[in-house]
Amino acid sequence: MVDDSGREVELGSKSLGQKGITVAALTGSSRILGLARDVVLSSFFGAGLIADAFFVAFRVPNFFRRLLAEGAFAQAFIPVLSDYQEKRSREELEQFVQTIAGNFGVVLVAICILGVILAPVFILLFTLGAWQGDSRHGLASELLRIMFPYLGLISFTAFLGAILNSFNRFAVPAFTPVLLNIALIAGALAGARAFEQPVFALAWAVILGGVLQFAFHMPSLAGLKLLKLPRIEWRSEGTRRVLKILGPAVYAASAGQVNILVGTILASQLVVGSVSWLYYADRLIELPVGMIAIAIQTVILPNLAKLHQREDEEGYRASLAWGIHTGIYLGLPATAGLCCISIPLISTLFFHGEFDSDAVFKVSYALQAFGVGVLPLMLVRILVPGYYARHDTVTPFKYASVSVGTNILVSLCLFKLIGHVGLAVATSVAAFVQAVLLIRGLVSRGDVSIDRQIGRVLAQAGGACAAMVIVLLLLAPSDEFWLAATVWARVGWLGVLMFAGVGTYFVVLLLSGVRIHHLMGHR
Repeated sequence: MVDDSGREVELGSKSLGQKGITVAALTGSSRILGLARDVVLSSFFGAGLIADAFFVAFRVPNFFRRLLAEGAFAQAFIPVLSDYQEKRSREELEQFVQTIAGNFGVVLVAICILGVILAPVFILLFTLGAWQGDSRHGLASELLRIMFPYLGLISFTAFLGAILNSFNRFAVPAFTPVLLNIALIAGALAGARAFEQPVFALAWAVILGGVLQFAFHMPSLAGLKLLKLPRIEWRSEGTRRVLKILGPAVYAASAGQVNILVGTILASQLVVGSVSWLYYADRLIELPVGMIAIAIQTVILPNLAKLHQREDEEGYRASLAWGIHTGIYLGLPATAGLCCISIPLISTLFFHGEFDSDAVFKVSYALQAFGVGVLPLMLVRILVPGYYARHDTVTPFKYASVSVGTNILVSLCLFKLIGHVGLAVATSVAAFVQAVLLIRGLVSRGDVSIDRQIGRVLAQAGGACAAMVIVLLLLAPSDEFWLAATVWARVGWLGVLMFAGVGTYFVVLLLSGVRIHHLMGHR
């Protein structure tokens, strides 16, 4: 990557953009397969009682996974690992990895044992007691007992992935989620024959997916000569440094998950189907966030950590600027597109089997409310590494607290008035507040500049989005068409809309002066 003066600021032979494309492509394949998985699940289970029970049960280990592993642990572990890479001997590096592996493994085993024992309690907590005495509580508890060990498998997998990312080996961690989606699709298809209650096949498929993901990392770790026996040593220097960052990071890096948890709890107080409507809408939001923001976050955090260790402040600012600009260029059209073609998307993907027309509209309303928050959700992912690379956990902790408070306040104000849509609105408002605070903090310390360049990026992306929206509104058939048309007619028309929308956006962007090398990290 080079900055405006042409100075090289990227470590290694590839630009951040090239690495980001690799991660985005592999993560994108996982997200697309995940979408296929949800199409299968919606056909078999719809948006009713059984689906609500599975999604709440599955939410519990996923919540703790993102809280402990993908969010906070990676943010705390990678900067310390980068320091060992840059300033310590190979032997010290290996001992650090072994110690963290042993300590983290012990904690995960203890959490999983407690999770299996206390599964009914977790379901009560995640539904705020609304399902007590309901058949959904018993079913969700049984499913959670099976699935909770997935937390240990996927959390340790995320730890292994963080090691590979720090060594600029992004492909394996980015591809790994594909294996879970394959396992879940296989479980849904085989469940009707193998189980009296097919949803239990999904629970066991989650465990199978966790085992496959864990095993898939082993050859790469062996290639780095870091596949060694874990060791438990709580008083080691590396452990103390990681724990010092980890405490606030658990909360700060996972504010989005806390907000989703609040939504799940309040949705469980509403009519049957509310949890599922929010789940399907959230899954579509995760497509652009996963493909773009997580890809940028994955490549930018180890890069920023190494630039900080080398005291390369100019390179640090240039890398953050690339992340923000790329996030805007790709996040703004995702926001506009999801809001404009929500009915075409939902009806094409989910309107079959047990998924009825009422669910199409309910999910569509949630998708539009979530869609407004796509860009701020992406920017949060991109901006947080700017703090953690400098070992600053206090500032994002404060901002995350404000975000969670905002989400709870807006949710409580709206969920009784407009149901599940109010919960989606609250998530978007909270993300916007957190993104603004993070940007303001980075500006105040001089890591980010609000200048003509970012104004130009916003103007170019905004103009291209406006053109895209006009084209979509002119081309899109009525809502009635999407409910009456055949599957293949819906697929064909959705393809036309997506091709026309994406094409319009990038043509206008090209006419406004944006070139591919800008997105690749060169100016």
